[in-house]
Amino acid sequence: MMPLNAGAAQLQMEKLSESIHLILVDGEFIEGDDTRFKNMAITAERAVVAFNSPGGLVQVGIEIGRTIAIKGFYTAVADQHVCASSCGLAWLAGHKRLLSPTSKIGFHAAFVNEAGRQDVSSAGNALVGSYLQQLNLNPNIIVYVTATGPSSMQWLTADDAERIGLDVKVLHLGDTAAGAPVPFGGAAEEQANLSVPESTVPQRSWLYFDYTDLPGYDLPGMPLKLETAAQCQSACQATDRCSAFTFNQIHSACFLKGMATEALQFSGAVSGYYGQTRDISRVGHDFGPSVAFRTSRNVEIVGKPFARIKNFSLAACQDQCVLTPSCQGFSFYRNGMCLMFEARNPTKANLTSVAGVHAD
Repeated sequence: MMPLNAGAAQLQMEKLSESIHLILVDGEFIEGDDTRFKNMAITAERAVVAFNSPGGLVQVGIEIGRTIAIKGFYTAVADQHVCASSCGLAWLAGHKRLLSPTSKIGFHAAFVNEAGRQDVSSAGNALVGSYLQQLNLNPNIIVYVTATGPSSMQWLTADDAERIGLDVKVLHLGDTAAGAPVPFGGAAEEQANLSVPESTVPQRSWLYFDYTDLPGYDLPGMPLKLETAAQCQSACQATDRCSAFTFNQIHSACFLKGMATEALQFSGAVSGYYGQTRDISRVGHDFGPSVAFRTSRNVEIVGKPFARIKNFSLAACQDQCVLTPSCQGFSFYRNGMCLMFEARNPTKANLTSVAGVHAD
């Protein structure tokens, strides 16, 4: 068993069998829980993710869901357990979605807190809609998930699931002696359905991205000092847990990665990913070699911005800066705030922000 303190959400992983893991997610989603979940998921080839959470930050739930989809994991909500709001978004990403007759899975529109009010966030719902489309869910499901106001909850029923075309599997999902939710079936056939067969792991091939960084999920001991991107890919192929790499051509630095979910504009880097095209979300426009620009996660620019834009997306913030002659850099925050800077000011670490700068 491998426990991990993830702030408000408690993450724990244990083995169901020699080849199948159970990942327990219990508590509210807060900043950083998605990264911790991804780091844990890297170590499991096949798994069932069992939720008991009221939700939390929308972006965190979406990122957890993307990881589940990429890995081909099952999702589950046990007897008397709740998975609501952004937790429901993560649960929807399961290759198979498991629940019991007493599970509660709820959805409502994304919102922002303004002057003590919960107002529907158009940008947030657009983000949710894009994510659900990436999961190949039909429009009826997308409308169902986002239609209820933030002060209410749309609790999923069997009739609703059938009506909107959402494929779910109703099982008896009980508790272990230790109180942790563990999926199990009453019939042999249902037990077999939880074996997570090899066929659920998506067919993969190598994808390549020029002028691109695949941020995060570095394996221990990075970077490696290598001379070429080809050597970096070879090192990845020779490492069991590696499914992606980024090679910094300027510093001859190779970063092997357990997984990847997004592609950022980064002049002087080339990346590769062993998976499917739909796994990787390109942030903003791919400017290729036409613009020397580098975008990085978990940093912010220090200094006074010349422009502040609310309710923006990361893609819009980056592209606006690239296309604005006076903008030399930007910082973007998860609350939708975009700051633009006229000078290439120093940066500092910040887990809630993304920054980009002109590199020419």
